Amino acid sequence: MKSFWMFCCIFALALVGCNEPKKKPSNNVFNNQNPEVCDNLIDDDGDGTIDCADLDCLGVGNCGNQNNNNINNNNNTQHMFTLRGKVWGPGADNASMLDVNRIPVPQALVAAYSYEPPDPTPLPGGLCNQCVDVPNGVIHAFSDTDGSFELFLYPNTNYWLVVQKGEFRRVTQYTAGGLDEVEDLEPAAGLPRNPATTLPNRFNPNLKQWIPKILVVEGTYEQMDLLFESMGFDYGVEIVVVSDSSASGIFNDMNQLRQYNLIVTTCGDDASYLTTATARANLRQYVYEGGKLYVDDFSYDFAEQPFPEFLNFMADGSTCGMGTSAPGTVGDCNNWSSYSPMGTPGDPYLDAWLGIINPGGTIELLAAWDIIHSMNPGLQGECEDDMDPNCVDGNYIGPPKVWMYGDWSGYTHNPVTVSWNYYCGKVLYTVYHTHSGSGGTGWDYALILQEKIMMYLIMEIQTCTDPVIVE
Repeated sequence: MKSFWMFCCIFALALVGCNEPKKKPSNNVFNNQNPEVCDNLIDDDGDGTIDCADLDCLGVGNCGNQNNNNINNNNNTQHMFTLRGKVWGPGADNASMLDVNRIPVPQALVAAYSYEPPDPTPLPGGLCNQCVDVPNGVIHAFSDTDGSFELFLYPNTNYWLVVQKGEFRRVTQYTAGGLDEVEDLEPAAGLPRNPATTLPNRFNPNLKQWIPKILVVEGTYEQMDLLFESMGFDYGVEIVVVSDSSASGIFNDMNQLRQYNLIVTTCGDDASYLTTATARANLRQYVYEGGKLYVDDFSYDFAEQPFPEFLNFMADGSTCGMGTSAPGTVGDCNNWSSYSPMGTPGDPYLDAWLGIINPGGTIELLAAWDIIHSMNPGLQGECEDDMDPNCVDGNYIGPPKVWMYGDWSGYTHNPVTVSWNYYCGKVLYTVYHTHSGSGGTGWDYALILQEKIMMYLIMEIQTCTDPVIVE
């Protein structure tokens, strides 16, 4: 049985993320710096199996349409009760949600506990989520590209059903049916999805629902209310929103930063306080301790100021942000000309997911501005395998992972969405952002493709980091 990894220091739940700083033998490619490439005759992830023989390749490319991560750990399925369903993104269980906004969630943990599992550790103690094994005896699977899963449960038995992706977690009491019976939790097309298999959009531990604590730092040119409100989040209340120009107090106070699992910074360039040594050091420390940064377009300074070593930019026809020292002012690397690249996924699992929600369609990323010129290797954490070519004196030194490439006038296969680890945390930078597609608001707003990709990435960077080296 292949070993799956999950997050959270205290409770053994959740799913791991890509672009981890150490390569460790593991059959979950989401916890491996080099995922298995399914057509190159090489054992890329070091687990002893190659290409389509590797369970990581099931359902990928020419390896068939099997369930690529839905490996149930109960081998004796005879006379068991079968539970099937799909995991859906936040808000999919609400009748008011537009059906086009209901997105499947791949590689989510679905686990059936025979006992009530412990709750997540609250912030700030739970900021660092370490990947750990699923407890022995817990029946579990990971959802496939289309969100589907299947569990074989003991008949007429009470369970605590856990559905989780990163910090998004819902726990529901469930009683298995009879011998050899089957229940499919998936309703007919167009109907609200089953709440038990829908990730929550509210933080309510009393109802066994958890979401990441999110801070949105809004720049001058972008608001994220339509994205979050279309999925039922309480934007501006439960999701805290501040302007980039007025957030200096937060970024100069580590205790305030530690109150958020995820900080999202939107297109703007007014955060002049980022050039101070305190703010830069605090952001770097925040990620070191397990915080996640999602940075887009003109807000690039939130990634560049604390981590200048990873990215260089193109601005005014020349390179900007070179070297390991942060620019002296914010906004220096902004490119003041919009473009709409045609996207090509750099991650095979994002590619497969896009094939589900955008079958046969092109990926046009609207209204990008800043341009990534080049990427550089940087310190991402400590590694155990000194033979790893990316290990230098015990440190993992590697370039960012590319989630999406773009093609547009003068540029071919240029990175447009990248991420890197820094010890327990992660940073993601993208040149595209929300771009109001319809005239609706709230539940009536139809997400455009790049906004669905953004939500996918927000969920993906919430997954755990392994190894976790935090003193």
